[in-house]
Amino acid sequence: MKSSLLIILSATLFGCSHPHAFVLNDTEKNKYYVSEMVNKVFEENQINESPLIVIDGIPFEYDKKQDTILLPLKKSDIKSLNFLNQNSSRIIYNEKENGGAIIITTKF
Repeated sequence: MKSSLLIILSATLFGCSHPHAFVLNDTEKNKYYVSEMVNKVFEENQINESPLIVIDGIPFEYDKKQDTILLPLKKSDIKSLNFLNQNSSRIIYNEKENGGAIIITTKF
């Protein structure tokens, strides 16, 4: 009985996980542009809830314990937004525990 309850509880916790909210330094209308895109890719199981973020080739360091991550960009600064699945990002960036990657290229 205890083991069944533990399995159900574990499945509920892991099944309800969600990606961080990646918020742009922008107006309310554009603030959640990256998060909306991340949510779509997360639902397709290409990345996990704490992906590597790369802005113009430089990994962006953030506290993976926080739920909301403020990115130092505006939507108008972003030239392209691409995603690497977990396997591809691990090969390219050699991260042992990498959960995919968000690749942001800016217009600068």
